[in-house]
Amino acid sequence: MSFATQLVDLAGDRALRIRILSKAAVEVSNSFAAQGGVAAVMRPEDSFLQHVKDTIMVGGGRNDPEVVRLVVREGPKIIRGLIGLGARFDADPTGQLALAREGGHSAARVVHHRDHTGEIVRVLRERVRTTKHIVMVEHERVIDLLTEGEGADRQCVGVRTMNLRSGDITDQFASLVVLATGGAGQLYEHTTNPRTATGDGVAMAIRAGVTVRDMAFVQFHPTALCTAEHGPCFLISEAVRGAGARLRRPDGGLLMKGLHPMGDLAPRNVVARSIHAELRRTGAAHVWLDASPIGTTRFAHEFPAIDARCRATGLVPGRDPIPVMPAAHYMCGGVRTDSRGRTTLPRLLALGECASSGLHGADRLASNSLLEALVIPKRAAEAAINDLAVLGPEAMRPVRENWLTDRTSSSIIRASATLRHVMSMHVGIVRDHEGMEQALRTIARLERSIAPAWARRRWSLRLIELRDLLAVARSITEAAIAEPKSIGAHFVKDPAYA
Repeated sequence: MSFATQLVDLAGDRALRIRILSKAAVEVSNSFAAQGGVAAVMRPEDSFLQHVKDTIMVGGGRNDPEVVRLVVREGPKIIRGLIGLGARFDADPTGQLALAREGGHSAARVVHHRDHTGEIVRVLRERVRTTKHIVMVEHERVIDLLTEGEGADRQCVGVRTMNLRSGDITDQFASLVVLATGGAGQLYEHTTNPRTATGDGVAMAIRAGVTVRDMAFVQFHPTALCTAEHGPCFLISEAVRGAGARLRRPDGGLLMKGLHPMGDLAPRNVVARSIHAELRRTGAAHVWLDASPIGTTRFAHEFPAIDARCRATGLVPGRDPIPVMPAAHYMCGGVRTDSRGRTTLPRLLALGECASSGLHGADRLASNSLLEALVIPKRAAEAAINDLAVLGPEAMRPVRENWLTDRTSSSIIRASATLRHVMSMHVGIVRDHEGMEQALRTIARLERSIAPAWARRRWSLRLIELRDLLAVARSITEAAIAEPKSIGAHFVKDPAYA
């Protein structure tokens, strides 16, 4: 949405038509559900240099330094622009922005709206709804990219979509295609992502031969509310630890004491592995997040959404310890782009979590993702505006009616569960070569098992999702096997590894 509104602003009086295709309502997104905020240097005691250093430290030095510097420097301007559009961020009693501190940050620099960053989505969505050049089409599932030409002349010309209500397949053509499809948390048994995070954009790019990078690096958030069920988990924001909460072992001892100089606010990969090791050692299902240093009154005021969710389960944060565990959270890799969102396929851009701009490297610094999702789209719009042409009325071409079936075979359900299990066991927080090779063999077997169902062209939504998840799983696993050393979110316990 940020890209679309920027493009309209730059177009002025030019006739511009933008279609935003979404397989679900906009509220069903990581950006809307995010609890942290946007990382930006907003106070004199902080500095761009320190934000850059923090980003590169957490990313294990695998970041693109130029992209890091560019995104960090744009932060304050972006925040001021959002405030100008009506965004309501928390302020302290003096009227200054209230800044939170999260893992990996050397200073408090996270701008937020309590514990619900959907405020940013609210502002952008209102702009989209009131802009006549933008049409939002919900329940339209993009299946594949459309390309034409060969070799150096090959380019993206549109997308093939399925209407999830009618099952109709349509080819939709455009002067420019933008992937902004989020991550692939549904590859894992426990994830903070919504059920719609099935890796669509990355999978489509892989099938179209578009370059991806840093796929080995999947970030696990250390503190998801523990649940016995597989699937989406409720996130307990890192800002809770920034406000004073402490992680405790099952026996009550301080978990991070002596494990890292930054303690409970160490980089996410460090904290997640520490919790993982403790759970393996003890056989416990979770560790504890002790928010008693915050207190019940302050917790309810600063983290109302988390407070409400915990109370719904019978817990009073600030009084009762909160059971937490790691969960798949963010893809640090994705479709390779430059600092303006351009991919290796002409006329195709990628933005947000599905893209790899070089900002994150081997692990993402907390709250840098929303910063990237605001800065890079602005630059992408500035670069794209002069390359756009208006398409005529034949920009959409029906392909076939009613290809969607409501029935999902038991074999597809079992295959999806198998994929989540093998990725969680062998390509998750801690990895080893034997396990990753086993995962790759399982992925190959599952790919063969769904091929006949796909060829029959009577597709269920689960089958479409599984096809995409398998493509992303293969890319992650192959990249993890090829990664020469443990770094960032990629940790291999083989003795030969650093």
